[in-house]
Amino acid sequence: FINAKIHFRNHSFTVASMNYDAVNDKMYYKQGDDLMELTNAALIDSISWAGKRCFVPYNQGYLEQVKLDNGLVFIQWRIKNVNIGSKGAMGAVTQAKVEQINIRALGVFSAEDARVNSADVYQKKTRNDYYLSIDGKLKKVSTIKQLIKLYPNHKSTIEQFVKKENIKMEEPLLVLQLLNYCMGLE
Repeated sequence: FINAKIHFRNHSFTVASMNYDAVNDKMYYKQGDDLMELTNAALIDSISWAGKRCFVPYNQGYLEQVKLDNGLVFIQWRIKNVNIGSKGAMGAVTQAKVEQINIRALGVFSAEDARVNSADVYQKKTRNDYYLSIDGKLKKVSTIKQLIKLYPNHKSTIEQFVKKENIKMEEPLLVLQLLNYCMGLE
């Protein structure tokens, strides 16, 4: 939790200890010892952390506003748990089906009761949506293909840049570099 300034639409503000939950796209704040979810986003203009990061309400969640050399980009952080396999021998991850059985329980319970929690292994993956303001409207970009549709006259230039810089949509800093490059093409 970090102290943040909440700017309201009526031009007032308040300071609170805040945290952004990227998995659930929610803002939380501390009120004494209690953890509270920030609601009534319609009353909020923006939330800023020490002037470095700024979030604005959007639909039922929040977008981070990022100022780049060639314009503004809005990021809707999306972190998802992705199944990458099952826990195998010696802690290795395998694609084979694995069931864990508690051997000590076999004598007392049935084999069905002896089964332990799932052996599935999950990893957090970034699957962000990026928004660009084009002709006064926010345009969503989640893939390089969608980005090229926004800049059809620069398709080959964008593809070359992506290849040269090894841009992957799972790496936000690289995506911001790509978006800044594209906004500078016009």
